[in-house]
Amino acid sequence: MLKKLKTKYRTGGLHGLQNAVRRRLLLLKQPTNDPVKVALEEILRGNDFTIVQIGAYVGNTVNDPLFLTLSSRMQEGRGRLICVEPVQMYFARLIENHRGIPGVFFENVAISDQPGPATFYRLGVDPAKYGFPDFLSQLGSLKEHRMRSLWDRFEADKEIQAFFLEHRIEERVNCITFTELLRRHKLLTVDLLQMDVEGYEWEILRTIDFARIPIRFVNYECTLLHQCKQEAERLMRDSGYNLFDHGLDTFCYKDTDRHLPRRWKAKIWNVALSLATEFGKEPLK
Repeated sequence: MLKKLKTKYRTGGLHGLQNAVRRRLLLLKQPTNDPVKVALEEILRGNDFTIVQIGAYVGNTVNDPLFLTLSSRMQEGRGRLICVEPVQMYFARLIENHRGIPGVFFENVAISDQPGPATFYRLGVDPAKYGFPDFLSQLGSLKEHRMRSLWDRFEADKEIQAFFLEHRIEERVNCITFTELLRRHKLLTVDLLQMDVEGYEWEILRTIDFARIPIRFVNYECTLLHQCKQEAERLMRDSGYNLFDHGLDTFCYKDTDRHLPRRWKAKIWNVALSLATEFGKEPLK
């Protein structure tokens, strides 16, 4: 890395070097340790825990933040994982992927601010068979405009958008509130609430009584919230949480866990220190 930066200095001068360092630090903005993984490490230190995953899809995917860790650690017979997935086809695969893992419970519903039936919008075909990425199957939402205005303001790939809308289907799903979910499973506390519901996060967050139900960690996808993002952040801060944006998500933690950020922020400082040390060893030529 130092060699590349020296080259930038020789070809672009100090301005070129500054831009190169800035780009390097921006690329390294993502934490070495994902905050969710750090939270899981803390949670798994105890003999009992409760984790709620809303928008679990099929569980075993490369971007699932919980599956790999919990599928191995829950074999010890500790803790509970509540997986929520409204699409019946994905729900069946979710159960199969967790087969043999103790302490996992499943709910074939959507979590909403209103109970009862609702329309769910999702892709009705296997995108891989058409040469499109697998992640499109995960973009189902209670929001009809998930693949229109929300897509336009974030992903903005017109070819993928057109494919999704051409093959989109609408199906009725049953909805319950977060409060009802807690009641069904007799949950008085939650160690981690993980949410990925394609833009519906704010509608769920604002229904949660954080003063009544202690939730240690909350991680929710924020990238599709747009104008509601600040409202969600205000709600979480007013509920006593510190916030940390990472990737497409916002991670929330209380002051009692303020020692944890050192684990996921270390990379930036380590790289900065490394750069300073290396540049101090020999002059740029």
